[in-house]
Amino acid sequence: MIKRILFVCTGNACRSPMAKVLFEDMVSKDQSLRSAEVEVDSAGTDAVLDAATPEAIKVMSEYGLNLNSHQPKTVHSGLADWADLVLVMESWQKGEVARQIPAAAEKTYMLSEFVGERSDIPDPYHRGLEAYRKCAASLQSLLNKLAERLES
Repeated sequence: MIKRILFVCTGNACRSPMAKVLFEDMVSKDQSLRSAEVEVDSAGTDAVLDAATPEAIKVMSEYGLNLNSHQPKTVHSGLADWADLVLVMESWQKGEVARQIPAAAEKTYMLSEFVGERSDIPDPYHRGLEAYRKCAASLQSLLNKLAERLES
């Protein structure tokens, strides 16, 4: 079973940290995933901010989750080596991870692709609170499918 999942977006300030806390919450509530000791982390292809965006923090608080202490980081070989699976948000990020860390190419997928779909998760950065809410809902739906796939 896949035990360590790394979610990757561009800046590690919106999508991937939201995916991380949403999936951590799912794992904490799912006996099968919890007993499998599934772990998650997040990173960006080019993290430049020093915190999650205020909108990501707000929307995750609406889910009862906390992103206040999140510190964005750029994906690196240590994180990629740690992960059994690297899940990106957009198709170009898959190529960028492979370019930056060639050894991770074979275990890097778009989140949607890994669960049987094929669509980018649009970046909500600078697009307002509703874009973040829509992003979180998309992530929640895809992460539910990810949990089902991991359990099967």
